[in-house]
Amino acid sequence: MQPGLARAVPLGIVGFIAGALIAIVIRLAQGLDPNPAAPYEFVGPTMVLGAFLSAFTFVWGMGAFDPRMNVHGDHAADHHEEPEKPATLLGGSIWVISFWLIIGIVTIAVFAFLPTGPTIRSVHQDDGNPSAIGFVELGKVYVPIQEFIFTATGLDLLPPMSEQLAAVQISQLVVLVAFTAFTLFSLFIVAGMLAWLFGYLQRGKVNPDGTSVPWRGLIFTLIVVSLLSLPLVIPSRVIPMALVVPLFLLPPLLMLIVYRKWYWALLLVAGFALPVLVPNLALTNMPAVMFALIGASLVALVFNLLKGMLPEKTWQLAMLGILSLVTAGVLVYTVSLTRADVWQMMFLLIMSLLSIGLIMPVDFLKGIIPNAMWQRFAAVNWLYLIPHGAGWLANVLRNGLPSFLGQK
Repeated sequence: MQPGLARAVPLGIVGFIAGALIAIVIRLAQGLDPNPAAPYEFVGPTMVLGAFLSAFTFVWGMGAFDPRMNVHGDHAADHHEEPEKPATLLGGSIWVISFWLIIGIVTIAVFAFLPTGPTIRSVHQDDGNPSAIGFVELGKVYVPIQEFIFTATGLDLLPPMSEQLAAVQISQLVVLVAFTAFTLFSLFIVAGMLAWLFGYLQRGKVNPDGTSVPWRGLIFTLIVVSLLSLPLVIPSRVIPMALVVPLFLLPPLLMLIVYRKWYWALLLVAGFALPVLVPNLALTNMPAVMFALIGASLVALVFNLLKGMLPEKTWQLAMLGILSLVTAGVLVYTVSLTRADVWQMMFLLIMSLLSIGLIMPVDFLKGIIPNAMWQRFAAVNWLYLIPHGAGWLANVLRNGLPSFLGQK
């Protein structure tokens, strides 16, 4: 799908908005009045800078800088059509949807602004203008979004807005454009994720043996979804220990699987008494730790994407250095939040270490885990874990227990 008018029109609007925002930010930094009652210090620079950027983005959207449009003249015979990549098709579809959405909104606006209709006016003359575009304070748009995010996560992810900035008057048309852009962007993200998922399933169907399952990413996603939904289900964030005791039992269980020592089994059995010793567990700081882990996963994703773009030595050094700092930062942040509650700290530290093992690249894990421990875990055949574990337990009962009791 080549560039054209369907991409140029939305990009032209985006360019104008970007230029206007740059001019507004500069004027606000200068301390000028942004209110519509005295707009003269804003309108001129906004229109000029917005027009310049709009012209540039419109020409860019038409394909002026795209080699795919250079198919004329002496080099026409050298041009070969290549199959469209999925990302290109998705992006082109989003631009087409944006273009026709703009056309639809403009068409509705034309009918709304016509003085004689076709419209239904429910106000008397001189009592109001139903086709006028009103203004709203920025704080009245920002505060409900801030409160919704706080209700959903329990965290003040959006900082409070200053009174001067909250009093800035913005056009309701700007709010509509921002909401429309957010809707299209979210559709783009969801459509891209669905396309990747169905493409992955198709590759798995064609070549099951050559398609690996991202178990680590799936498990981490399951952990994030289940734990971040807890504040919505249990607003108090105080939950019975019986619901989360499996996470406390996971470390001794893993050690028992790998090292097959009796004291790990004893520690595992003792862990079942936790719901009696600690009936309830407060997870007041759990959302903050989860968002820190999500941020760490994004950093790890960036390094996974850069692996083939950078020299191997450079990538290894940067990956080990930065991801070590990220890992240490997450653990220190977790301890600093929960040091007043030992059981909450233990739970969140175990969850953080488990999540780090799931999201970090294997090369990083090999760099921070001792080689003997890594080889011990790598030697475990996890697919046959249950039968091997059952065989080990039977051997303990058959030979180890009689020997412990002094019997031959």
